[in-house]
Amino acid sequence: MASRCPAALVRPHFSGSLVTGPSLRICLVASELLGAHKNGGIGTATTHLALFLARSGHRVTVLYTGAAAIDYMDVWPKRCISAGVSLIHLDARRGEMHPVLLRETCVIFEHLRTRDDDLVLFQDWEGPAFSSIVAKRTGLAFAQTVLGIFAHGPTAWLLGANQMLVRDQRTLAQLHTEGEAFSGADVVVSPSRYMLDWLRTSGQVLPPNSTALPLYLWSDPEDIAQVDPSGLSSVNTLAFFGRLETRKGVDLFLEAILSEQLTGSDFDVVFLGKPASHTPDMIRGIVGQRRPDLLPRISFETDLDTDGAQRFLRESGALAVIPSLTDNAPCVISECLRKGIPFLSTLSGGIPELISAVDVERVLVEPRPASLAKRLASLLGQPFAPAQAAYHEPEVARSWLSWLDGLPRPRRTPVSDAKAERRHEDRIAVIVTHYERPVLLNQALEALAAQTYTDFDLILVDDGSPSLEAERGLAAAENRLWPFRLKVMRETNRYLGAARNAGLRSTDAERLIFMDDDNLAFPDLVETLDRAMTMSQADIVTCQMALFRNPLHPADPAELLTTDRWGFLGGPLELGLSINCFGDATGIYRREVFEGIGPFHEEHGVGFEDWHLHARAALAGFKTVSLPVPLFWYRRLPTGMSVSTNLFANTAKIWRAYADQLPPGLQRLVDLSVRNALTGDLA
Repeated sequence: MASRCPAALVRPHFSGSLVTGPSLRICLVASELLGAHKNGGIGTATTHLALFLARSGHRVTVLYTGAAAIDYMDVWPKRCISAGVSLIHLDARRGEMHPVLLRETCVIFEHLRTRDDDLVLFQDWEGPAFSSIVAKRTGLAFAQTVLGIFAHGPTAWLLGANQMLVRDQRTLAQLHTEGEAFSGADVVVSPSRYMLDWLRTSGQVLPPNSTALPLYLWSDPEDIAQVDPSGLSSVNTLAFFGRLETRKGVDLFLEAILSEQLTGSDFDVVFLGKPASHTPDMIRGIVGQRRPDLLPRISFETDLDTDGAQRFLRESGALAVIPSLTDNAPCVISECLRKGIPFLSTLSGGIPELISAVDVERVLVEPRPASLAKRLASLLGQPFAPAQAAYHEPEVARSWLSWLDGLPRPRRTPVSDAKAERRHEDRIAVIVTHYERPVLLNQALEALAAQTYTDFDLILVDDGSPSLEAERGLAAAENRLWPFRLKVMRETNRYLGAARNAGLRSTDAERLIFMDDDNLAFPDLVETLDRAMTMSQADIVTCQMALFRNPLHPADPAELLTTDRWGFLGGPLELGLSINCFGDATGIYRREVFEGIGPFHEEHGVGFEDWHLHARAALAGFKTVSLPVPLFWYRRLPTGMSVSTNLFANTAKIWRAYADQLPPGLQRLVDLSVRNALTGDLA
């Protein structure tokens, strides 16, 4: 467990009282942090909030997951440590977790489950909360912890804002992990009402107590600037303030300054932000084509940190232009408001919520080139006063502390009570398929006999094994006393799907678990899958697989610390067209799934029965959840079906399941979708 620093007894800047309720253990999970990054909205918001909460008396940890190292000599980490904030840099690149997109969220979950926080607040972007929220919904962890999402700007919103389409498997996966995190969180916080409204309008399910709380950005020691209107300088320099990307309005800004309305106007231009969709060379190229006389008056400041950018604007007297096409609650607006920096922005997104009503019309324009150009032309050569903020420190501070006081306080259940005996009404049947591997079959049965819950039927289906050795193995299994109820079925050889279906037809159990004879269940597989289905109300629950390659002997439990693991997202449906994002056949299924879509396919020599079944279930509207933990050893052999059967024939079966859902004239769109998706790098 990570060490905890004592909370610093430093009074925050606001004039209200400190924490009135109990001191909370709070963990902020973010991929950006001031001191590791020079700027960025997530890093700025996270750093300031951590400082404020620690100075208010809460015990705060920042779990930083970015790639850049923390510079502990930087002023911001020094402030955090001085205030009692514990900074942890978690290397989410470690471990052999596949697909790679799941690696970070799984590493975060594995770290957080060792802690004892009252509140964990995750950023939304890229879904770092996904595995932790799935774990809570399925009873794996966090029963006494509130899991929250801070809605800075999810991928679905960013795609529209940057006028982009989904282009790869990774983006589809991000959309899924972020959406599941939002809908499964205990609380969602947004710095603007606009973002909450956008999420709901877009169809995103949010918890009922989602709320808008302005960002707290008063955690550095500098006072709010005192502006003397009589000393305002005239506007002669326009500073584009923000990342050089479409959403931040770089194209809009260029169209405005290159328009006829500003032809002949005398001004300099500074681009104050790091490259993104646009680079300095791209911008110079655009300006050179349309107005080469402006090239000598253009400069770039792409490497300043937050404090340096603010200092540049104050000292240069430039007008900060923040022409976002849409935005949530940009920190640059709040920084300008607090530091008394004159700015011009747009009537878009959550920006108007940040500005006092008396200044909205004066400092905000419609996000159109003509509107921006007209306003800039009227301001050049004239003094322009800073705007007033809609929110001030005391009320923002009180809002955050009040919100924390009102969080649900899950009852701290004693460990003995938490391990209470399982109770449910649904019978479980474990169906094990077997062909000509008596030694491996015995290992599989031994693993199932060691389950923490053994009140289940075990149906062993032999797929026509011809050897005497296999028959002796089956007979030995039949004659042995097991902790479960064993039934052995001897079928003619019709391949794996037919064998599973034979086991399915032989039982009326409500919950069904499938296992292959070469895999080995962890001791808690049955109990964990059953509990997860009950708690999540999912129709199918799958899990991660721990891979091992010994063809004859069981896996060494010590290998679990270093072995490859393969995980699944449980969706989305679109991604399931090109990869199996749902799960292995080993999982638990409600009988209603098979009643609704039919059994496994029985084409001899064609594999991917599990993927095909999962895809059809998803297409029919059944819900799949995949646990962020391994529950069985998957024996990976060079003779396995996935490598011994024809890959095209296997996957074509999946594609046909999707194509069958479309009118005949659109079915070839599936071919195009698969072709494009296979260029992705999710695996």
